[in-house]
Amino acid sequence: MRRPVFVSLRTKLIAGTLLIVAVLMAAVTAVVEHRQRTTIIEEVHRRGNALAEGLAGVSVGALLLYNFTALEQNVVRFDLETDVVSAMILDRFGQVIAHSRAPSAVGSTPSDVVSLRALSEAPLFQETAGPHGEPLYDIAVPILVEGARWGTVRIALSRQRMDAEISRTRRELAGVAVVALVLGSLATAVVARRISRPVRQLADGVAAIARGELEQRIEPRRSDELGRLALAFNEMAAQLRQQRADLEVADAALRQRFAELSDLKSYTDHILRSLVSGLVTLDLDGRVVTVNPAAELLTGCTATALAGRPANEAFHYAPELLDVLHETLRTRVGVSQVSLVLPRRDRPPVPIEVITTPLRGAEGQALGVMAILRDLTPVRQLEEQLRRSDRLAALGTLAAGLAHEIKNPLTSIMTFSRHVARRFDDERFRQRFQSVVPRELERINAIVDGLLRLARPARLVLAPVHLPPLIEQALELYAPQIEARRIGVRREWPVGISPIPGDAEHLYQAILNLVANALDAMEEGGGGTLTVRLRWPQESDGFGGASHDRLLLEVMDTGAGIKPEETPDVFNPFFTTKSGGTGLGLAIAHKIVEDHGGTVTFRSSPGQGTVFTVALPARAGRRADLTTVVQRRSGTQAQ
Repeated sequence: MRRPVFVSLRTKLIAGTLLIVAVLMAAVTAVVEHRQRTTIIEEVHRRGNALAEGLAGVSVGALLLYNFTALEQNVVRFDLETDVVSAMILDRFGQVIAHSRAPSAVGSTPSDVVSLRALSEAPLFQETAGPHGEPLYDIAVPILVEGARWGTVRIALSRQRMDAEISRTRRELAGVAVVALVLGSLATAVVARRISRPVRQLADGVAAIARGELEQRIEPRRSDELGRLALAFNEMAAQLRQQRADLEVADAALRQRFAELSDLKSYTDHILRSLVSGLVTLDLDGRVVTVNPAAELLTGCTATALAGRPANEAFHYAPELLDVLHETLRTRVGVSQVSLVLPRRDRPPVPIEVITTPLRGAEGQALGVMAILRDLTPVRQLEEQLRRSDRLAALGTLAAGLAHEIKNPLTSIMTFSRHVARRFDDERFRQRFQSVVPRELERINAIVDGLLRLARPARLVLAPVHLPPLIEQALELYAPQIEARRIGVRREWPVGISPIPGDAEHLYQAILNLVANALDAMEEGGGGTLTVRLRWPQESDGFGGASHDRLLLEVMDTGAGIKPEETPDVFNPFFTTKSGGTGLGLAIAHKIVEDHGGTVTFRSSPGQGTVFTVALPARAGRRADLTTVVQRRSGTQAQ
């Protein structure tokens, strides 16, 4: 686009004013010239009519008397008047009877157009030309006698003096117009200079401000609009200087803040890269925002492939992880320590622990969700090693307990076997032999069965299991003992509690052992209360907050409680505080719950009773990694 040609304001003012003055002067000149010309022409017409009427008046008597000499004298006298070129008198038949310049024309009858019109339309004022082409006015006035036309007077007036006067008037008007234009130009130049100078100063100041030179000031020397404009310019420049100072301060603060944010981002990025646990963040639309290197390693996907994609697409192969993320997005409540198995595309699945938390801004507004993925493979390996060490350590304890438990019945059997040959005929001996030996053998068999249950690999048949019916079966089995010992039973669980994944037979055995342990803890005939409760975890339970990821089974008695020094050995095989017990019930219950991916804990107050709490996974996906460990351990033992 072509840049417009710069024309200064002063030039525009001068040109505009000159144009206006020129137009006005042209109009004034035209009007004045027209009026002057009209006035001069009218004056010539009046004079010509006066001369013609005067000649006609003085010629009436001579015409009536046919005094042609007097008529000649009259036309000669009038011919002497200024601007009169010729004078003639015609009779009523149109013949020339007197002529001031051409006596030879006397007696002739002019037949030109001007003459014919003068005879027919007198009085008449006509423009014509002389013999040499000079412009003339031909004035014809009738000579009337008692209303009858006796003749015609014609006077030819020269237009040279009139045209000269008109030309002179025109020249004077042109001179006046030129003088007016010059004076107007000078006045316009002065005014334009007085206007354009402050305007130019303003323009230069604005241009300097546009270049960033804000130290501009125009001295207001006028009290008109231009002075007010200068004051406004000075105020604007001052405000711009202040704003630039404020902007410079803000820019410095922003630069410092940006540097701090850059350092913080580098620091945060370094932390994210250094984290051993995987970290994934989603926005409120469920799109992946951040994936650190540890998360890339766990998921088997790069951050570039995951960032910006909806979580449904990015983690479509891990529905359990999606469930946790969507639940946090939906409820705006974090999920703590959820264990699951994360499938991977090209590598074996990995057990992980997921912790989610909502992301919030400085004002508390929701921003998204953050998930921390912790690889549980080392933990599972350590747990397996710990279990192996525990099994080896327990093997020595088990061997000692087994030797102790089997030694007593074996001693009785060996004593009887030594005397059987010598005292076989003794009826009383045979009766005691038949009573003691089978009983001791049954005792040995029970010990072996319990040991097999502890050592045999778990073969769980998982299916949805309702715990209330299993509890009722266990209580029904011990109903005679409960009634005989006058023990009260309390059942506490929600109506319609959902089933959990598990093996019904093994869970029934665990519940049976826990109920039996609670009944044995209460004194004979002392009454007491047995409470069996099912509930979901609460914040105070230490399972990562209130959720439905685990179901808690509590078996509570009002017995004597467990002594503090005995608590480490509660779940050890062959540990018992009652006479005739094998010490395998709680150990078997502990193993069954552990095989289901759960935990067994207890709290006890001496003299007040004991509460055993069993935490079982309520969802199959939350215990898949633990089941994998159980199967791996079983396979190891099977070997």
